[in-house]
Amino acid sequence: MRPFGGHDEGMANYQSKGLERMRELGRRGGENSGKTRQEKRAVKILVGYAAERGIDLTAALLDSGPAERLNRSGGSHDTDWRCPTCHHFSNIKRRLCAICGGFAPRNGRLTRAALRERAAEHRTQAILRKHGL
Repeated sequence: MRPFGGHDEGMANYQSKGLERMRELGRRGGENSGKTRQEKRAVKILVGYAAERGIDLTAALLDSGPAERLNRSGGSHDTDWRCPTCHHFSNIKRRLCAICGGFAPRNGRLTRAALRERAAEHRTQAILRKHGL
């Protein structure tokens, strides 16, 4: 690696890497993909075999880690607030709507959790009114 911003072969840049280098990268990626596929298939076969025989693999598989990547997307959006102008939901950390650019209400933002509670209360009140209570 060269000091002071020199280009290394593995670093990302806009210079051509050459035909042989790109073929080698593609071959390496294909080999790694094949290894992963084989490992996942082996785990599926092993789990099916253990299930048929009544073997408990939980202790053995705890050390190996997950066979698939964990889904880290999403999360709780209960604190997202609804824009009074366009009704788009934006993150609680934003002060402006992501779509229309309108300001968040000064008297408090209606979050998804608050709207859910309000809807549940309206349903309860409608049932009570229906039965004359």
